[in-house]
Amino acid sequence: MNQILSKIERANTEKSTLLSLSNQGLTDIPIEVFELEHLTNLNLRDNKIQSIPKEISRLKNLKVLYLDGNNIKELPVEFFELENIKILNIDNNSLKFLPENIGNLKQLKRLHFSQNDLNEIPKTIGNLSNLEHLFGHSNRILNLPKEVGYLKKLTQLNFFNNQIQNFDFNLSQLTELEYLELGINAIERVSKTIGVLKKLKILSLFDNALKSVPVELNSLEELTKLNLSYNSLKEIDFDLSSMKKLSELHIFANEELKLKKLDIIEICNRTPDYPNHSRLIIDQTQESLIEEFRRKIESSKIGIVDLDKKRMPEDHYNQIPIELSEKYKLTDPRLDKFRMLREKIK
Repeated sequence: MNQILSKIERANTEKSTLLSLSNQGLTDIPIEVFELEHLTNLNLRDNKIQSIPKEISRLKNLKVLYLDGNNIKELPVEFFELENIKILNIDNNSLKFLPENIGNLKQLKRLHFSQNDLNEIPKTIGNLSNLEHLFGHSNRILNLPKEVGYLKKLTQLNFFNNQIQNFDFNLSQLTELEYLELGINAIERVSKTIGVLKKLKILSLFDNALKSVPVELNSLEELTKLNLSYNSLKEIDFDLSSMKKLSELHIFANEELKLKKLDIIEICNRTPDYPNHSRLIIDQTQESLIEEFRRKIESSKIGIVDLDKKRMPEDHYNQIPIELSEKYKLTDPRLDKFRMLREKIK
């Protein structure tokens, strides 16, 4: 503790704007920290802090605050007096709710509250007009409020691994959005307004309850990667002449899927963001969809998941999301070989 207090004292003497007390085993924030009213960056991540004292409001100049990796159960009302804060990370804590006062932090550009115990988000989230990144994955959130659609500067939205049932509010103001991650939820409907997201590059909707996707996806000219695996889709109708940059498409684990429109040759001739990635990933029940094109396509450009044997294509462990492979126990033959080799060496 003496070393921590010395660090705080030095920050006070030198009027340092940055203080890092990460991974120090702290159960409480030392009261001396709140005397450093000149601080702009405070890092308290990976401790054992359970509560935030009301004195936090004294740090009026804070712009960056890391509280992730603690055991914080609630945020006091005084917390929301930090009106200059731009980056707030409260991932991996024990929060059961976000107060409506979160809407007071109007300078926020990045807000992370993943891996907590939240089941809803307050509507006041829509007041954060400067927000660019909103991450709330791995909670128990049932639905996103329509006010998320007011966040005009948003570029990244990640609510992977929740219990979201629908994503059908108006998205027409999210014109800066580039990354949308909604895998492992219970989504049945996606808003037709998704077609206005002209800058969207990555869209993940894997492991949901989708029976169809809006035809407006064809308007996503900048989209490079689309993951629709593990849904209940019956039909794919994609026009690659308008989806000009789509170069990686996952459609495996959609029972009875038919291709109404998809230029297999065209997508396989494209170059994805990672050139060694397969352009199209299907499963063994869908091989008939590509049968007539096999001789015209390099085998490496199409990956085939064997759902019965629970095996992904070799060397695809970095292309199929790890959370998905763990949930459905999909193994990579290459990793299995390495594992067997290590065991032999031992």
